[in-house]
Amino acid sequence: MSGLRRTDTALDAQVMIVGGGPAGAVTALLLARLGWEVELVDRARFPRSKACGECLNPGGVELLAELDLLEPVLATSPAVLEGWDLALPGNGRWQPPARGRFRGGHRGLGICRRTFDAALLQQARVAGVRVREGVRVVDVRPGAPDRAAAVALVQSGETREWRRARVLIGADGLNSRVRTAVGLARPVVPPPKASLTWRIRGRGPTRAQGRLLLGPHFTVGLAPVPGPDQVHWNATLVVTGEADRQDLHRSGWPRMADALQGVPGGWTEEPAVVAGPWGSGSFHRPVSAAHRHRTLLVGDAAGYFDPLTGQGIYRALLGARLAAMTIDRGLTGGAMRRADVAALAPYGPRLVSSLRTGRWLQKTVEGVVSRSFFRQLCLGGLRYLPRASSWLIHLTGDRPPSLLPGHAPSGPLHPSQEDS
Repeated sequence: MSGLRRTDTALDAQVMIVGGGPAGAVTALLLARLGWEVELVDRARFPRSKACGECLNPGGVELLAELDLLEPVLATSPAVLEGWDLALPGNGRWQPPARGRFRGGHRGLGICRRTFDAALLQQARVAGVRVREGVRVVDVRPGAPDRAAAVALVQSGETREWRRARVLIGADGLNSRVRTAVGLARPVVPPPKASLTWRIRGRGPTRAQGRLLLGPHFTVGLAPVPGPDQVHWNATLVVTGEADRQDLHRSGWPRMADALQGVPGGWTEEPAVVAGPWGSGSFHRPVSAAHRHRTLLVGDAAGYFDPLTGQGIYRALLGARLAAMTIDRGLTGGAMRRADVAALAPYGPRLVSSLRTGRWLQKTVEGVVSRSFFRQLCLGGLRYLPRASSWLIHLTGDRPPSLLPGHAPSGPLHPSQEDS
């Protein structure tokens, strides 16, 4: 039996998901489509803003299409990205950029996390997921072969409510409480990084390209996002080093404002802040594994690494599909079984294998941009080699077939005919 059509009376839900962002919402949606009883909780109330570069690369766009989720995302009016400009600071302005375009007609999207996340969560509701907002998780038990996973929830006051499930999924982000509670978190890896994100308004630069300013110990990202009159941008500053991280909130906007003044193409309307800032970090949150007993980690909770290559949402969607596939294909029958734990174990290795190329690419790019000589040499060369620039941008977009896991389903996860 692929999907579950009945509920074990000893359980409150077959699958309990902590976190309503893209990783949690899409995992819940896919499982609900397959007939699983799913409950999702999040401490926030949606729509809510979130620190993020707010870009979806071509691999993520393709994955949304495969999962029948692209239409509701397009309904949020995202900006269309043809590629990225890469530049270095110099003499108060950006040096001439290396321009990279996604190849083969593929495109990325500049999204708004408020509307993007809310749209995915609404699709989960429509599929039958029970969504509870404004709920805090205060305790977690990973389960065991003969014991359900469980979370203690607080919605109002201090009364705890325990919810038991056959499978627990931690999709609660960079600072995952589930990851820490079940003993899968490892120490933060230096050097420390942190970010601030603003929503700004301004006219002038073309909205077809995102922009990355790669400076010593900092990166500035500028990307078009939805907004009134199509003049809104995501502006994100990422800094490296303890001193810069501690000083970020005081010096962040002056550094960002200085970087914005030098954007190639200039501004016909001076950029101004309309929302933010939203902070995030420190980055690089490794895990010892993405699975323990009856608990799986998905998205940033499953091990976050540097966002420079813009793969975060793609990784969340990919992890969601792998988690849903592992649960639906591995767990049989309607009741909790001792064999469930062993059936969930392949999820971790599959996730690592699927992300291996992306992690290698990120570490390679990070190694280059963190060293002044190599940064100058490579970007200087890419300015005169547009095909190489486009190849690099296309590669970081998770579009090449070599980056798509061969063991993952190639189409949407839907109930099979015999389960209908």
